[in-house]
This record gives sequence, C-alpha cells and structure tokens, in this order.
Amino acid sequence: MKQKGFTLIELLLAIAVGSLVIISAFGVLNQVVWGTSRTNSQVVSLTDAHQAALSLKKDMQMAQGAVVVEGAEITLNWTDYTSFIIDENKNHIVIYELVNGNLQRTFDENISIVGRNISYVNFTLNNRAINIIITATTGDVTPRSETLEFSVYMRGEGIE
Repeated sequence: MKQKGFTLIELLLAIAVGSLVIISAFGVLNQVVWGTSRTNSQVVSLTDAHQAALSLKKDMQMAQGAVVVEGAEITLNWTDYTSFIIDENKNHIVIYELVNGNLQRTFDENISIVGRNISYVNFTLNNRAINIIITATTGDVTPRSETLEFSVYMRGEGIE
C-alpha cells in the first residue's frame, strides 16, 4: 500500500529553507531601513549646517567689525551707507550665539533661528578674516554629524 504525504525529512527541509528565506528577507529589510535612516540623518545635518552658514556669510560679508566671545558667540557691526543723507546712515549690530542646539541670530534686537540641530560652533578672528566651524548633528536611530569649515572676509571700514 502506497501512502500519500510528506516524510518527516521533507517537512524539516522545507521548514529550514523557509526559515532561511524569511531571515534573509528580514536582514534585507533591516538594511534598507537602517540605510534610509542614516541617509536621512546625513541630509538633514548637512542642510542644517548649510542654512546656518548661508546666513552667517551674508552678515559677515557686510560686517565692518567683529567681536568674538569665547569662540561660541560673535557680534558683528556695520554701517548702512545706502541713504543719500549722511545723517540717515544706519548702524547695525548682529549677534550669533548657540542656544539649546539652535544657532540664534539677533539683528537690531529681533531674534531668529538660522540653524537647527547645531551641536558645535566656533568663531575665530584673524585680521579681516573670520574663520567658522559649524557642526550639525541629527538622527535618532543612526545619528550623523556634518561639519563645515569656512572663512569670510569682512568689508572695509567705510566709504571715504
């Protein structure tokens, strides 16, 4: 008499092959999720650092004077010479400082945030050049840090 069905060895082999396929699928899925998280963290960090750098560069190119406080804070000042009447030329003061992970800009007493997720900022002054290092760090699963280093030359002292 011939019996129909699977033998014990066939069932164990099918379970083993099925387990390998499922484990491989979970491994691939884990790598995709991990890689996506890492890439997203890197893009966000780089974007945050670049946004902060853009604002800094604009103000520093206008600056005629700068004062660095302990490397983590900088005060810039310049005179706006766009008025035709000399008495109406306006002096501006801008302060950049790191506050709770945000790079904060205070311009003529108005406060705004120009960079988020900033973990480190350092300013050094060398004659008319300001050297800046900005590090942004983001990510929960796979945190990433991106650091930008650049220099900006301040404009001259004024129009003669």
